[in-house]
Amino acid sequence: MGPQSCPFCPFSDSNPYFLAQHVETLHPEDGEPSFVSRHFLEDDVPAGCKEATTVREAPSQPYIECECGEAIAASDFEDHAQLHSAEAADTAADMAEIVGAPALPAQLYSTALNRTAGSVEPTVSIPMAINSPGIHQSANSSKPRQASRAIDHGSQIAAKDRLALLLGSNVSRKKRDGAKHRNAKRLGEAELGPYAHEDQMPAWLQSQLERGAKVTIVNRISHQGQLVRLELVANETRGVLSVLAQLCEQDNMLAKVYLCHPGVQHVFKMAKEGGFCGYRNIQMMISYVQAARSRGHELFPGRLPSVLDLQELIESAWDRGINTAGKVETGGIRGTRKYIGTPEAQTLLTSLDIGCEASAFNDTDHRPVYEQVYDYVEQYFIDSPIPPATKVCKTSLAPIYFQHQGHSLTIVGLEVRKSGSRNLLVFDPSFKPSPGIQRLIGAKFRAAAPEKLLKAYRRGDRYLGKHSSFELLKLCDRICLGAGWDEL
Repeated sequence: MGPQSCPFCPFSDSNPYFLAQHVETLHPEDGEPSFVSRHFLEDDVPAGCKEATTVREAPSQPYIECECGEAIAASDFEDHAQLHSAEAADTAADMAEIVGAPALPAQLYSTALNRTAGSVEPTVSIPMAINSPGIHQSANSSKPRQASRAIDHGSQIAAKDRLALLLGSNVSRKKRDGAKHRNAKRLGEAELGPYAHEDQMPAWLQSQLERGAKVTIVNRISHQGQLVRLELVANETRGVLSVLAQLCEQDNMLAKVYLCHPGVQHVFKMAKEGGFCGYRNIQMMISYVQAARSRGHELFPGRLPSVLDLQELIESAWDRGINTAGKVETGGIRGTRKYIGTPEAQTLLTSLDIGCEASAFNDTDHRPVYEQVYDYVEQYFIDSPIPPATKVCKTSLAPIYFQHQGHSLTIVGLEVRKSGSRNLLVFDPSFKPSPGIQRLIGAKFRAAAPEKLLKAYRRGDRYLGKHSSFELLKLCDRICLGAGWDEL
């Protein structure tokens, strides 16, 4: 079935469910959407599992429960539905002609399984990370540019306070902690999502996170002609950046493209897990640490740490005195579905002695905030050694954690069009790579319509212009030029 059009506006979608949600949300008969999330009344649990959730305050804005299991703010639902369409892109117009399929690149090997057959021992050494004797006990990350520290509008006041406290100041540790406790206050749904007051997530979801995504073991031939065992985790995809590099090279509308280290995995949420995007973005940051063998990589042997592992790491950092206000503001996150953001990501990385730097941006009278973000990200790439006179600059830089109200993503690149306009390239944890993208991983190809396959990864003025503040978190460790790409 082809796309169906909304009778009230130009929106169209091939999924009748998304189309119905669009109509009910944006064109309701009585002025109120009928798809307001059931999460405020009861948990969405599988048949046979009934666990009620108590609502302690009225929602600050209506949420819509998407069929993917995520509660989406009504104002963002149309974009969310359109990205689901891009996620499923696999039509004849999107297909690419594969002109060469080399042996599996080294970057696609699983760290846990890149050894001889029969030695499958994937592990996550979280206790080692928590108890490492080399861990610093204070948050000493660099300050961002002074002009862009504050997020000073509406419901973002609390977010500004959290970030400013985490960034620290030139006062003693004792005074800083005292200030944190004086200023910290419990946050609500505007910052922590629809489960802001949850004490414990449903047992079925806890079990799902403990089991993790499905793991498949396959045999592949390496560049050296050796048989290796490859671990494929259902919600982790390696090799996407090498596909994006070829697509950007073939898009004639682009003048310049910057990409981060190719070892960054696209990690996305499992079915029905809800709003764990912050944790999935941290996992993508850690996938870089593992692939680039940058500072802290020895703390994460084997598979990526799970959502529950990351919760333990953040709670442990709070207990050891790092950004203690975070625990006051969230009420604790262990075993819950509360949203986390930039302060929690920085708390975790700082506790593991992985250098990072946070920056915050807000609208001004003179310039849209998204233009400030473009400038910051472009300068981030330009400041690194990059090959001269190349259209697609393949760097060894880490991705950037990227937060806006209600959602976070991972920035993996930036595009500059011939027209002068720019947009971010992101891995969005709410969406998995499309079948068209997955088919091209590890291959050389020519795409008939590269812009269609790139659509799911682009975030431009229209998307970013809906938000008036952003937070970004970058890693400070840098490795040699081209590291990672020369292995592809």
